[in-house]
Amino acid sequence: MRVPKPQAVFLDRDGTLNRERADYVKSWQEYEWLPGALNALAVLSTLEVPILVVTNQSAIGRGILHPEALHAIHAQVRAEAQAAGGRLDDFLVCPHAPADGCACRKPKPGLLLEAAVRYNLDLRHCLFIGDSLTDMHAAEAAGCAWLLVRTGRQGPILDGALAALLPALAIGAGLELRSPPVVESKYAQVVGDLSAAARVIVEAAVVDQLYFETSVE
Repeated sequence: MRVPKPQAVFLDRDGTLNRERADYVKSWQEYEWLPGALNALAVLSTLEVPILVVTNQSAIGRGILHPEALHAIHAQVRAEAQAAGGRLDDFLVCPHAPADGCACRKPKPGLLLEAAVRYNLDLRHCLFIGDSLTDMHAAEAAGCAWLLVRTGRQGPILDGALAALLPALAIGAGLELRSPPVVESKYAQVVGDLSAAARVIVEAAVVDQLYFETSVE
């Protein structure tokens, strides 16, 4: 069964859309787009599927960031994306600290499962783009295909880590991600940045290359 494009694209935030900060992004003034991210959103928007940000924001649970401040940041993020010709349709946020033991903090799949209900999605036909093994594990747990970018803090170790992990993974619960030669790594699951990921996805959809394949008939 071929799926020419995903039903939805999930995006991590920190390290994928914007530069990650060790002290958290606490205001719009501290939010810094990664190079090419705005253009990548414009490219992804041509797919005409939901583009959903899935993000851990433990600064709320730690008492560092107020939920209203986060909402204001995301309103600005959405406005700038739209001004650049892209869009972000929703922000699904885990506000909990790691010690809270919630079901929504990545690598758990709670936010993805919530999105599936909210948007009537078959997660086997969705794609998660993130910058960390935490994102990958959340996608795996939800049954999504995934791509990782090297723009986060784990960027230097991703290739080696995936080389060790991939033989033991059933990628995307039966979904295999195949990418055209534009991929910048010997591992099809890792690309340089969000712009490269957007090119892989959109070019594959446009030329009807087989980049999602599932055993479901």
